[in-house]
Amino acid sequence: MCERLHVLSGSFAGGRDKRGGPILTFPARSNHDRIKQEDLRRLVTYLSTVPSEDVCKRGFTVIIDMRGSKWDLIKPLLKTLQEAFPAEICVSLIIKPDNFWQKQKTNFGSAKFTFETSLVSVEGLTKLVDPSQLTDDFEGSLEYNHEEWIELRVALEEFLASAVHLLSRLEDLQEMLAKKEFPVDVEGSRRLIDEHTQLKKKVMKAPVEELDHEGQRLLQCIRSSDGFSGRNCISGSADFQSVVPKIASLLDKLHSTRQHLHQMWHLRKLKLDQCFQLRLFEQDAEKMFDWISHNKELFLQSHTEIGVSYQHAVELQTQHNHFAMNSMNAYVNINRIMSVASRLSEAGHYASQQIKQISTQLDQEWKSFAAALDERSTILAMSAVFHQKSEQFLSGVEAWCKMCSEGGLPSEMQDLELAIHHHQTLYEQVTQAYTEVSQDGKALLDVLQRPLSPGNSESLTATANYSKAVHCILDVVHEVLHHQRRLESIWQHRKVRLHQRLQLCVFQQDVQQVIDWIENHGEAFLSKHTGVGKSLHRARALQKRHDDFEEVAQVLYYGAVECSNLIG
Repeated sequence: MCERLHVLSGSFAGGRDKRGGPILTFPARSNHDRIKQEDLRRLVTYLSTVPSEDVCKRGFTVIIDMRGSKWDLIKPLLKTLQEAFPAEICVSLIIKPDNFWQKQKTNFGSAKFTFETSLVSVEGLTKLVDPSQLTDDFEGSLEYNHEEWIELRVALEEFLASAVHLLSRLEDLQEMLAKKEFPVDVEGSRRLIDEHTQLKKKVMKAPVEELDHEGQRLLQCIRSSDGFSGRNCISGSADFQSVVPKIASLLDKLHSTRQHLHQMWHLRKLKLDQCFQLRLFEQDAEKMFDWISHNKELFLQSHTEIGVSYQHAVELQTQHNHFAMNSMNAYVNINRIMSVASRLSEAGHYASQQIKQISTQLDQEWKSFAAALDERSTILAMSAVFHQKSEQFLSGVEAWCKMCSEGGLPSEMQDLELAIHHHQTLYEQVTQAYTEVSQDGKALLDVLQRPLSPGNSESLTATANYSKAVHCILDVVHEVLHHQRRLESIWQHRKVRLHQRLQLCVFQQDVQQVIDWIENHGEAFLSKHTGVGKSLHRARALQKRHDDFEEVAQVLYYGAVECSNLIG
């Protein structure tokens, strides 16, 4: 465009016609025929944009200096203005050529243009346009330097193009920063953070300061009386003054857009950092979900096996304790994840609700698994105790049976009483052992056969089938009960025999007492007391003594008879 302006020298000195419309001048030249038509069209189109929009609406006055030129050379310019000039042309003033006869051809050719075309002299031009709005080429007083005008226009256009281009780039960056999509994994988040860091470098490298410096230089040139290069120029003309708000607006827009970009970048950086934290949290949580799921499967493979013996139960208990200890070690990671969730939520994370949901779900999954571990620990402990006591009971059955049945019966009463005491102690020992086995078995069966309640319907072991274990426990309980009943029968039989022997000893002792009394007291009493009394008083005294003697004899006799009946 700079080259075209130099070749054609179409320009705006900043003058205005009497209507206030802009004046566009084309100086006298003899080389118009060397200009390409397309270049000419572009030039006039550009020149139509130089004045402000409000001024353009009033219509242009075009001055074409035909001095030193010919109509045939000017005609393409008029045709181009007719066809390509986008704004309204009110009048085209053609400075009369040196050849007077050319005027006739000019008038004839101008009839086909939509705008008025007049052939005037320089003197006549000053009557149509105020000389203060004309340059010295047309005997006017308006200061104008074409080289300075071109230099300033080029600088202005370059600035505007650079500013608009940079503003467009910054707005594109704004659109990028305005995106709300977030990566779905850790690697994507890390990659986007790296890209975001690179984007900041682009923002920092944006030549806003350079353009601001250039814009301020243009504004100073336009507002001051000195030219762009320090020479007198038309920088203060109305056309240049009209672009001052545009330059200032662009500079403000560049600064505000970059400032907004910085704010958006920091907000986006915060969100991306939070997204990265979220994806890390989700990744760690997912690992623990997978770990819990895997260990649940391992747990459920044998969780209904509680042992068929004490040794088996202890082995299962040892295995489970090792499994539970390893599982509890994993809780360190789960607790760390829960702490991270709390910290992120308290810090105002944009996905705090989602984080809380994941944290709550992980907590529930872990508690369900931990409860199942605790439940199995309890069941295996109960199973081990039950089998230990039942095996101890069953292993002692034969010895107890032997103790209840072996040996004869003591003949001495003291030995009998001691044997009865030992026999009763044995019964209490057996009864205590049986009661413990029975109670432990019942408690274990209650746990294995507990009904489902709404509170434990979601438990990991809610659908556990312990039927095989229940049958095993019942078999042991029935076996213990069978031996307990057999023991009780044997014990009861010996108890009866011991008590019968004791009663026999008591009877024999009573009989011996009767015999001894008869021999030592009864016969002697009867032999000694043979009289019947010589008086009533004496007879009554003898009768009283005899009644007492007879009462004692009856007591001894009936005591012996009662013992005999008990023995019989």
